Amino acid sequence: MSRLFVIGNGFDLSHELPTRFDLDFKNIAESFEQNENFWVLYQTEKADIWSDFENCLGTPDFNSLEEIFEGYEPDYLSDHESDRDAIITQVDLNANLTEELYAFAKQAETAINTTSPRSEYCDLFMPDDLFINFNYTHTLEILYHIHPKKVLHIHGEVGKDNLILGYPEGEYNPEKYYYDVRGKGTGPYANLDFEEYIEREAENDSIDYYTYTAYTNLAQKVRSFEKKYQIDDLKEFIAGVNIEEIFVIGHSCAIDFPYFNILNNSYPNVQWNFHPYDENTKECIIKMIRSVGIKYYRIG
Repeated sequence: MSRLFVIGNGFDLSHELPTRFDLDFKNIAESFEQNENFWVLYQTEKADIWSDFENCLGTPDFNSLEEIFEGYEPDYLSDHESDRDAIITQVDLNANLTEELYAFAKQAETAINTTSPRSEYCDLFMPDDLFINFNYTHTLEILYHIHPKKVLHIHGEVGKDNLILGYPEGEYNPEKYYYDVRGKGTGPYANLDFEEYIEREAENDSIDYYTYTAYTNLAQKVRSFEKKYQIDDLKEFIAGVNIEEIFVIGHSCAIDFPYFNILNNSYPNVQWNFHPYDENTKECIIKMIRSVGIKYYRIG
């Protein structure tokens, strides 16, 4: 019989690692952006924690395009191609998350060298315990000497090309794009899905090649931030394992419901122990418990 620990970002935060969305990741990401206006797409003023940001990735707002591309409109009077395709280059240079994510994860991993294990975890963790770690860092392995084979980094880990970040699979629902039907700035106004709007404008020859390419590339890039759930990895990790108790430490439980659902179906009668990082996550935990149908639990 083993115990299973589900580890979230609150665990790393309790070790004072720089793993907050706001400010740690957001500061790094914004430093990579050539045009800060691209962040308006993700509505990041609403995001305080990782689950907020990931959900926002699935509801981009393309109504800020004029602000985003101000000054980069194609200039057909110029003899220089760069004056026409600058709008496309802006999409290539901005709204990228992968490089920023790896820089963020590396910074957090480096910070482990200047922190210490916490006594409550030293006393809690036992040799036969298993860990599903939603963090990219090796805090468990470095500070608590947990064998790597006992840790499943479900969202990838530092040092490997497998970091995962994004909106929940199948939940891409952008804000409607509002446009002036007659294009004269006086209305009437209507709304469409952004990608549908792009194609309609192209069919009507109402959009030039460079703008069309930039808009299309941007839509494809944002849509690509879909998080693929690593269901098979989780099932393989717990296959044949008898779990007597599940601990959830520092996970907001505001996202990643499919993983909790699998654990509950696999171990429907075990005791769950939730240890939220702060008071704000307790409500999310209760919603997840009700949604998944966990029967036996404690929150404290």
